Amino acid sequence: MSALIRRHGMALIAAGALLGIAVPPLAATMRPWLLWISLAVMTLALLRVEPAALVGVLRRPRLALLVLAWVTLGVPALVYALLAPLLAGGSAFLAAAVLIAATPSVMSAAVFAILLGADAALLTVVAIPSNALAPVLLPAVAAFMGVSAQVDPWGMALRLAVLVFGSFALAGLAIRLAGRPALRSAAPVLDTWIVVLVTASAIPCMDGVGEALAARPLGFLLMLGFALGLNLALQAIGFVVFLPAPREGALSAGLVSGTRNMVLLLAALGDPGESDIGLIVAAAQLALFVMPVLVAPAYRRLRRRT
Repeated sequence: MSALIRRHGMALIAAGALLGIAVPPLAATMRPWLLWISLAVMTLALLRVEPAALVGVLRRPRLALLVLAWVTLGVPALVYALLAPLLAGGSAFLAAAVLIAATPSVMSAAVFAILLGADAALLTVVAIPSNALAPVLLPAVAAFMGVSAQVDPWGMALRLAVLVFGSFALAGLAIRLAGRPALRSAAPVLDTWIVVLVTASAIPCMDGVGEALAARPLGFLLMLGFALGLNLALQAIGFVVFLPAPREGALSAGLVSGTRNMVLLLAALGDPGESDIGLIVAAAQLALFVMPVLVAPAYRRLRRRT
């Protein structure tokens, strides 16, 4: 069973998101547990990242700083520059695309890196300051785009503190009790639980999306196509921009360019069914969980060319 879960992990994650859409009461019921599921996911991801790899990124931070600057400033500026001439100033698609691009990377970026073969240590280092900057950056971008976004900086800071300090503390305790060699041997078990927990986290992430889809099915499908296209395009652009870096670093930059913390943005925008922008962001949340199964073949080919 464990091997089967790992083999079909990316499909299971997508299925978890679809389950959250298909059964809205389940997504709503699980919503209060999302923070704690995310904490467990981050802890397991840290157990799969070698401490030496994290130290290596921190000792040679140039690539991490460049990726952070790219995802924080470069990507939203690029999205606006490319789409503003094509879409009307008041377009919900333009506003949503820029907001998505300005949203920090998912805190569990290391999980996607593990699943797709990118640099989990690099993305762990990038994710923390990326999310720490969100309370300042998101309101500024929302105001620039004329969008009302209720950002709670203290709530964001508390959530970030729980995830970062909690996951590092739990991972450190596990390493102390079990030892790094035992955890290396347990890598298949850890990967299995990572898949199970990410699948579980996908369900509450879809809270409110099922109702929005039922109300506007055709519109939602159009928005899903737009969001998925944006995600994949940003990954491709990020990869190309960082091609001078080692291949694993370029893949990581591409991955984090499109993999953003939509839960944070949805919380700021409110009910996804109340506006076109909220619905597009909800579609982008679904795209986040569907994306790995779509891009995995490309990541495998690119890794083989290293």
